Amino acid sequence: MKVPWNFRYIKDWPTKAIGDTVASRVIFLFPPFRLDAANEQLWRDSNLVDLRPKTFEVLLYLVQNAQRLVTKRELLDSVWAGASVSDELLRGYIRELRGALGDDAQKPRYIETIPTRGYRFLPRVNDESSVQTPPSELKPAKAPQELRVGILHSLTGTMALTESAVVDATLLAIEEINERGGILGREIQPVVFDGASDERAFARQAAALIAEAKVCAIFGCWTSASRKSVLPIVEQREHLLIYPTQYEGMEQCSNIFYTGAAPNQQIIPAVSWTVGFLRKKRFFLVGWNSVYSRAANAIIRDEVEATGGEIVGEEYVLPDSTEVTRVVRTIAQTEPDLIFNSLVGDMNLFYTRLLRAAGITPERIPTVYFSVGEIELQSLSSSEIVGDYASWNYFQSLDRPENHAFVKRFRSRYGRQRVVADTMEAGYLGVHLWAQAVHAADTDDVAAVRQALPNQSFDAPGGRVRIDAENQHTWKTMRLGRIVEGGQFEVIWSSEKPIRPEPYPSSRSPSAWKEFLNRLYTAWGGNWTKSQSANSQVDDSHSTER
Repeated sequence: MKVPWNFRYIKDWPTKAIGDTVASRVIFLFPPFRLDAANEQLWRDSNLVDLRPKTFEVLLYLVQNAQRLVTKRELLDSVWAGASVSDELLRGYIRELRGALGDDAQKPRYIETIPTRGYRFLPRVNDESSVQTPPSELKPAKAPQELRVGILHSLTGTMALTESAVVDATLLAIEEINERGGILGREIQPVVFDGASDERAFARQAAALIAEAKVCAIFGCWTSASRKSVLPIVEQREHLLIYPTQYEGMEQCSNIFYTGAAPNQQIIPAVSWTVGFLRKKRFFLVGWNSVYSRAANAIIRDEVEATGGEIVGEEYVLPDSTEVTRVVRTIAQTEPDLIFNSLVGDMNLFYTRLLRAAGITPERIPTVYFSVGEIELQSLSSSEIVGDYASWNYFQSLDRPENHAFVKRFRSRYGRQRVVADTMEAGYLGVHLWAQAVHAADTDDVAAVRQALPNQSFDAPGGRVRIDAENQHTWKTMRLGRIVEGGQFEVIWSSEKPIRPEPYPSSRSPSAWKEFLNRLYTAWGGNWTKSQSANSQVDDSHSTER
């Protein structure tokens, strides 16, 4: 199997000893600074400058390559070898370095930004030859026995906006664990692959992570189509996927642990709330032609009909569909009391703008979103979104000490303008739960870690969570938020305590739900997302077995 372009095999962790570099370049001088590479210290005259380890690595590489252009790709490959990370992450480190050096991005004395290309370290750098270390005293770099994990999300395509942020949160958790000494005395080495917003690519990349990269766990997938495609891969290879996204349920795989919401922790309480608190009766369902939207809307239909309500319309679009205008026109003609929206990624942006252009506002017909959070709100103006609702387990606005600390660490790492959202928090807590399981098992053996994961608990930013021993889903608190100015949410309802996850909604039997999913898969030609050419008619007549 050919290894994807963004996998780089390395024998040594980037923070290895400097013993394999030129001996006379152990200390670098660019007055008033002195960079001690061997001891990983930066001095300004006689004062030690506090730098985090990874920040020091970025500076060291720039200093070693002073007065020439260092491209972003070169810097990322050198400092984050084995992991493909966002440009924003790199910009955050450059901002941190400029602050430590007292530099100005507009009038740089130390680090110059070359737009779209990279950076140049401006000062002439000299080595302090008087502190040369005799070769006989140099200790060879010892290759650490790294603990390699895979991160599999979309870095390109329609889901990149949403999923790349989950990568950042996952890397933050890994960095936190490494800064505390790693696991079992070993540092975690992340290997990041791009699922490219394509369920088939996710399957290929998962197989490569297991067979070629030799990872001991995979953190990833966002859409249910991608998870469904990866499921047989981890099953066949007896491996482990930790899945961070809220989803439709109807699944329980011994090789997957689910840290996002099950239907009874997001979809079903939201329907009950709109009926009981908002007194809505007529609903319109909007989704995209994927297993998630189809299944979520089947759950909603069951719940609405059980309360005496009515589904007055149900429409689906594809990521590249031009039918959004028709869908919006249908909503305007139908005039429902409320819209349930299960669109994902940047499909929501075009749809929401057309909705407002048609005069459908939150005051007239509110929307409850199941896949729109703080990240997506950044791409919409306040006038387009304020007053609508979203159902999640986590919001950035939660007033908890653990959340304040999480948001502060994330922004310190990636930039003050960044926001955090539900799936990012679920990705973050998933790494910590897995790390606890590795400690408990005293090994990174996949089977042993899977045995240790049930009943692991963690004080997450959104509240206490734990893995249910019976179904491998996560106990989580459910919350409903109203969108307010500034692209944030005001929590207006909460379950107050964690809800036990129930993967199979009680409105139908597990076998009936499995039959429903099988009909979708068959009608779509063996895919979990409908293509333009696939059969558009999917029979959802309820099985007699409920």
